[in-house]
Amino acid sequence: MAIGDRGSYPKGKVRRKQILDAALTIIAVDGFDQTSLSKISKAVGITDVGVLHYFDSMDDLMMEVLRQRDANDMATMTSSLSDLADQIRQLAGNPDRSLEQMLAITARNAKTPGLVELYAYMSVKASNPKSPAHKYFKRRGRIERTMVGHAVETLIEKDHLDIGMDPEDMARIIQALLDGLQIQWLIDRNVDMSDLAGKAITLMRAGGMQHPEPDATTTNEHTSDEPEHT
Repeated sequence: MAIGDRGSYPKGKVRRKQILDAALTIIAVDGFDQTSLSKISKAVGITDVGVLHYFDSMDDLMMEVLRQRDANDMATMTSSLSDLADQIRQLAGNPDRSLEQMLAITARNAKTPGLVELYAYMSVKASNPKSPAHKYFKRRGRIERTMVGHAVETLIEKDHLDIGMDPEDMARIIQALLDGLQIQWLIDRNVDMSDLAGKAITLMRAGGMQHPEPDATTTNEHTSDEPEHT
């Protein structure tokens, strides 16, 4: 039976949402390592088999938890706009706000280490094309780079920047920066992810500032007191 059949009816949708909410809360509060299928099933009052009636596997459930977290984050950034294209346009139109919101989300992640652990764990599994994580991370990465890339393009026009690379390449660097900081934070909780990310982005913007070209008439001005030869 396909997932669509299991969750297409109103009752099924409600139960599926209950399972997702329970899993997200357990992971956020207890930590990813302390999360189990049995703990999730007990939280919603059904059996382990009952949970897997709505999801193909535990990994599939974990990916849906990450999607729900992403949806929650997006809602805070874009006034709950439902259309993804509209969300991207809104973020691109105000790059300073979108970068601030991105850093705010990074700061909030530090309050839910279990979800950061889950993200890091599933990102490793994403290297396997057969894993449900593979498709999720490819799509998520593409959307994230599109949003950040549009913001970079707007900043280039607004601040007259010359970053010396394609905006999408810069977006990928920022994406790698944020993912890498999460790994460092999992190892050392004294790492301030949001602060370091903010400093790095400020440095990137400062490095792209165009300085005025020297005045040609000034640099070529003849200052010698010697008479010109004819």
